[in-house]
Order: sequence, then structure tokens, then C-alpha cells
Amino acid sequence: MNSNNSIFEERKKTRDDLVSLKKPKRVPVFSIFTLEAACGLAEVSVMEAHYDLSVAEKAYDRICETFYSDSLPVLNLRYPPVYDALGSRNWVLGSNGSMQHSEVELMHTDEYDEFIAGPMKMIMEVFLPRACSELDKDSARAGIALAKAFAEYKSQVRNHAEIYGRLAEKHSYADGIITGPLTVAPFDFIADQLRGIKGIMGDIYRAPEKLLEAVNAVTPHMLKLAVPRGVAERIQCFIPLHLAPLINPAQFDRLYWPSLKRLVESADALGVGSTIFLEQDCTRYIESFDSLPDSMIAWIDDGDRESFAAGLGRNHVFGGFFDPTITLARSKEECIDEAKRLLDTCMDSGHFFFSFNRNVMDIKSIDIAKLAAVLEWVRNNAYY
Repeated sequence: MNSNNSIFEERKKTRDDLVSLKKPKRVPVFSIFTLEAACGLAEVSVMEAHYDLSVAEKAYDRICETFYSDSLPVLNLRYPPVYDALGSRNWVLGSNGSMQHSEVELMHTDEYDEFIAGPMKMIMEVFLPRACSELDKDSARAGIALAKAFAEYKSQVRNHAEIYGRLAEKHSYADGIITGPLTVAPFDFIADQLRGIKGIMGDIYRAPEKLLEAVNAVTPHMLKLAVPRGVAERIQCFIPLHLAPLINPAQFDRLYWPSLKRLVESADALGVGSTIFLEQDCTRYIESFDSLPDSMIAWIDDGDRESFAAGLGRNHVFGGFFDPTITLARSKEECIDEAKRLLDTCMDSGHFFFSFNRNVMDIKSIDIAKLAAVLEWVRNNAYY
């Protein structure tokens, strides 16, 4: 039972109407802050919070108490204890407590054929040992390290779920736009995890056919990440895009889009919707995203708001755009005016949610009081 059942029921109906493509009574507010931002607000060590989840929970709770949201406003996707157990070289914990992705080339140019023939075999036997020092040992020691890492991962997922559940009950939160697992666009997996940005940009020109075969070969495995066992009701997996705006339209159409479309459509057929984060400006691809199933939700970083509202907003839930860092440079009234302009452009579709253009990662990047005032204003005034 939620601490305030009437608040929860109103939020739940607002969210459920939105994702069902019914016009809700008001625009939902989905705020999202990272663990780093939460620890900054609570003035606790993020390094300590990674390894003592009671510290993390207190920091998350401080976010919940400070900023309005209709759903849980905190998100943590990386667990340092898991990477420690693996001896990770590509995901490392920085001195500031943030997980950082190092640019590494795990797959060499002459390994495409072997990868295409057996992606998981190459990942487990070749690429993971290159990425993780604890797996680059004899099979017995590597097996022990992998088992320890998997046990730690299960513990982290379970403990975070319990924390999120307690906070959701305490603050009467409904579900948000991300309720399922994380997966990635197949092209981005090859680029970010195997070839590196420099390598993938060369492959686009030197070996596009091999690259396309590799993207297609890994797509079923990205689908497995998106769809948990025993899907009982519609959930939303999370697909944060990366390189889509950095390649030209012809490359996007040939190498990037077909596998992403297949991933989203296949997940939809299995009862899983996709919440896609459109990093940077993807305005030129509105027509492509509009062709996806209506279970696709677009969380948008930047772009032509009118075009998104008129195009994507007809058949899909969409939101984002609001840059919380403007609170450092503008008055409270100017920040609220910016929110008003965004709502004036986007809310007529009836499918719009108010959110930031990306996670707040550093609490010092915002003015806390001004951002809190913006969120409260939207909650109290953005009614249809």
C-alpha cells in the first residue's frame, strides 16, 4: 500500500493514460537524476555510496524530497562492485566516483568473419578477456571471477530494486518511462563496446558489408537483453542511442536503422516497449522513428520541437528537451517561461511528458531552488 493512495492513483492514471496514447488530464513530470547528483545534493561520498547502498538510499531519498516527479526520479545503471570483480578495463571508476567508459578496441579488423560466425563465442572467449583482467587467466580462475561477478550483479540488481520499491512506496510514485532492462542499438554495441569510435568510423568506409553483417549477427543478442523472462505486462526497456546523429543519413539508413527497427519491432511483438533516448539532434530521422510501433517512447535530447510534436507526437509518446542547466544563468521566472514555451509547442499532441533533455549528473550544474520551482509549476499548471 502506498503512503498516499490518492496521490499514487492520480499519478498512475496520468502515466497509464499517456502510455496508452490517451490524453491525460495533465502533462506527467518525469525527473531523472543520477547517483552522482543525488550524492552531491545529500553531501555524501558517491564512492562510499557505490559500496554502501544505505548511503545511496539516503541520497536518493534527498532527491525525492527536493524535486517533484510523478515517477522515481533517480537512475543508476552501472555497479562498480561488478566491474571490480571482473577487473574491467573498459568501464572504470574515476577518482570523482563516476563510472567512465574508456575507448578500447576489443575486436580487431581481421576478426569480423569469426565474430559474424559466432558472436557470443567471440565475446566470451576473446573480447571479455581483453576487457577484463580477471578473465584473462586460466579457465578455472576466470570461471571463478565470472561467477563472483554474476553473483555480485544479481545482488546489486536485487538490492537496488528493493531500494527503489521503498522509495516508490514512501513517495507514492507511479511507473515512469523506463520499467524494463537496458539494451543498446546493435550498431552502437559494435561501435562502443568492440571497435571504438575511431575503428567504427574507419569500418563504415573500408568494410561496410562486414560491419553490416556484424550488426545483424548481434541483433538477436540485443533483443535478449531487452526482453526479461516471464514478461507479465507491457514494460519499457531502455535504448540510449549514441552514434545515430554522428553519421550521415545514407549510413544511418543502411547500417544503423534496419537493425534498430528490427530490435524494437521484435521486442514489441514479445510484449516489451522501447524507451529510446535520442541523443543530440535527431530531427532528420523523425520519419524513421515514427514508423516504429506505438509502444516506442521517445526521450529527446535536442532538435526541432515543432517538427517532433507535429510528426512523432501524432502516434507516439515523446518528451524531454528541457535543459536544467539554464537554471544557473536565468532567473526563476525566465526558467518557468522556457518551460511554458516548451509546453505550448508540444502538449497539444496529448502525448507529451515533461522531462529533462538528459539526466542531471552533477548537482552543481543546476540551481536547485529554480529547478524545483520549474517542476512544481509544471505539475500545478500543465493541464489539458
